[in-house]
Amino acid sequence: MRTRTIIFVFGLAVCAIGGCAPATFNLPRGGEITPPHPANSPAVSLPPIEITLSPALLVLIRQQDKQEENLFAPISLPANDLQAKTPEKKPERAERLAKQTNLPDESATALQKAPGPRADDRLLDLLQKDLDRAIEQPPEQRRLEFSKAVIENPKVRYYINYFSKSAKNHFQTALARSGKYMPMITKVLRDEGLPEEFAYLALIESGFAMDTSSSGAVGIWQLVPATARRYGLKIDPWIDERRDPTKSTRAAADYLKDLHKYYGRWYLATAAYNAGQGTIDRATQASGAKDFRKLTENIALKEETRNFVPKFVAASLIGANPKKYGFGNVRYEAPVEYEEVEVSEGMQLEALAEMAKTNSKTLRELNPELLASRLPPGDKTFRLKVPVGQATLLAAALEQRRESEPIQVITHKVQKGDTLFSIARHYGQKVSSLMEFNGLTTHKLKIGQQLKILVETVRGVIR
Repeated sequence: MRTRTIIFVFGLAVCAIGGCAPATFNLPRGGEITPPHPANSPAVSLPPIEITLSPALLVLIRQQDKQEENLFAPISLPANDLQAKTPEKKPERAERLAKQTNLPDESATALQKAPGPRADDRLLDLLQKDLDRAIEQPPEQRRLEFSKAVIENPKVRYYINYFSKSAKNHFQTALARSGKYMPMITKVLRDEGLPEEFAYLALIESGFAMDTSSSGAVGIWQLVPATARRYGLKIDPWIDERRDPTKSTRAAADYLKDLHKYYGRWYLATAAYNAGQGTIDRATQASGAKDFRKLTENIALKEETRNFVPKFVAASLIGANPKKYGFGNVRYEAPVEYEEVEVSEGMQLEALAEMAKTNSKTLRELNPELLASRLPPGDKTFRLKVPVGQATLLAAALEQRRESEPIQVITHKVQKGDTLFSIARHYGQKVSSLMEFNGLTTHKLKIGQQLKILVETVRGVIR
């Protein structure tokens, strides 16, 4: 604009000296401002000033206008230049945000709730390609190798900084706890044809703790009751197999594979694992979204679900090389090792611990699925986990007890609220056996009625 003004003034000077061909502009004297007149004074009409410019000067002004317009036109840069420059500033911003953010709580599911920028379509598409490459490999070689673009994604860098700075203590505790389960989890995932890195989904879900979340999810894979039962896990007042690390890992692997078959994309499968298949389906139907970006704009999805994918990538990168990210002193807990003995009666853990030359606390730690201080009643055997080297000892003790203790018959007096089913379950009997032993032809009982109970011997088999 400054250049145009200079040209215009120069044109006026030339016209004043030598005259110009007619190209006329009519300007009111004093610009657009009309001087005030007294109320009763007649308006005075002033003649306009005539300014004429030569054709050559007009061409010069028009050329200059085009040059100035180009200054405000959008600039297109090559894609490579954008990719090369973007990572220089984004990690700095991610690091700054990570330092300013604190964990909302110290629960086992705190890493799920870690706030941050939302995942974008580009990260999801890149991760999908990495996962597809891993799945294409033979089962024993299905390792997830993240591409450079995924590793340097601003959302991933944000959570790497967050986990290694603001949430470092919590994340380090989860890493240390992972030592108990990682050998078992990676083996199950390999057997199921999934990348071993999916083990870090459990780190984000639970921090490898057995806590119960506010939504009722339990165990290292945070399974809700409906999903757990769908995949064959038993939940009753005596036992909750969501707390069994091996059984719950197999259930989680089957669930992830089914979600992938349903959605066709691994990142949607992992999001549905976190939020629940119903939540993702309802959000998809409500928003009409066909991609994850539009889906995450739906208010039905929590922040923890929106950010689940970049958290998973960040946790996998740190877990694979903790020293690189500042976790140089992680003291991993020893892997859980045990032997199993099939026990046929709902015995007290205290008695079983004494027979196995261990303590009830150890048995509880090895069998976290048990909700009571005894084995579940009933006619089915329970596979009790005992310390390595103690299975033979326990089996021998159970066999000795069977041989030394004769069959006993006790009497149960029916009380208010008793049923044949509840009595049979209490004593580990079948209802049909209880009826046959007492000569009953009906399920009806009377208060005060006495039933004979045959106490069977205890059996134990090493598995």
